[in-house]
Formats: sequence, structure tokens, C-alpha cells
Amino acid sequence: MEKFKKIGSGVAWALCELVVGISLLIDPVSFTPRIIMVAGAILTVVAAINIVRYFRNAPPTGIFERKLSAGLIEVICGIFCVTTPQWFAATFPALAVIYGVATLMSGVMKVELTVNMLRMKVRRWWISAIGAAVTIACAVFIICNPLNITAVLWTFIAISLIVEAVIDLVTAFLPARKDPNEV
Repeated sequence: MEKFKKIGSGVAWALCELVVGISLLIDPVSFTPRIIMVAGAILTVVAAINIVRYFRNAPPTGIFERKLSAGLIEVICGIFCVTTPQWFAATFPALAVIYGVATLMSGVMKVELTVNMLRMKVRRWWISAIGAAVTIACAVFIICNPLNITAVLWTFIAISLIVEAVIDLVTAFLPARKDPNEV
């Protein structure tokens, strides 16, 4: 019976991943707010559990666990996710630009490293130069195309979830190995 529970929970989890992955692949724009709302609702439930645990524990225990503050922060974040899911979708391009700028700065630092390697006559300086060029090219692409980056990110997440779901489904039905010491 325990084996069937494990297989059942593994299959249920894999099917959830599969549904989310396919939904994101088909229409990430309309599905994203729904996922954010569900995440917000789950966060609010977790918050309620933390707050209840805080008041159920003895005062000295509650002081050290900080369940009340964690619960209150989770409630705020959960309600924000449930009530304003479009905010996240609207800020993704801005976050992509910020990431692009950070990547560009990293590329510039790699250029300096390459120049330092050249000045010190390091033999394989060109490896660093390739890394710098790729980093700067990616940064420019991200900064110039923040909306495309968001779409690429959702596509990558969707495909990752689908692949993970398939692997989880296969793994759920693999027989458990017996202990070699067992007779």
C-alpha cells in the first residue's frame, strides 16, 4: 500500500508539472497571472499556519522561531500576489533590462581581465576574450529585447517543466532497488 501511495504522489506531482508546463508553453501571458495568484493563495495559507503556530507555542519558543513576523510578511506577499498578479508580468521586462545591465558590467570586467592577461603574456588569453565577447553580446541582446527575453524565459521554464514531468513519471514507475545485503 505504501508503494502505491509513493507512486500516486509522484504521478500526481508529475501531472501537475506537465499541466503547468503545457499551459505556459501554449499561452504564458494569460497563464502567468493565474500561477502568481495560486502561489499567493498558497503563501497566504502558509502564513496562516505560521501565525497559528506562533500563538500555539510557549512565549520563549515563539520569540526564537519568529513565526509571527514570517507569517505577517507572507500574508502581505500572498495578498499582493492574489490581488495584483499583473504587476509581476508588467515588471518582467524591467527586470530583464536590469539583468542585462548587470550582465554588461560583468562583460566589461571580463574585458579588463582579458587585457590584464594579454599584458601579462598569459598564453590562453583568448579564452577570456571569447567569454567577454559572449557576455557582452548576450547583455546587448537582453537590453535591446527585454520582451523577447521574457518570452524565451517562459518557454524555457515550460519546456523544463514538461521534461521534468516526463522524467518524474518514468521514475515513479521504476522498481525500487533492493538492498544488496537483504536476502
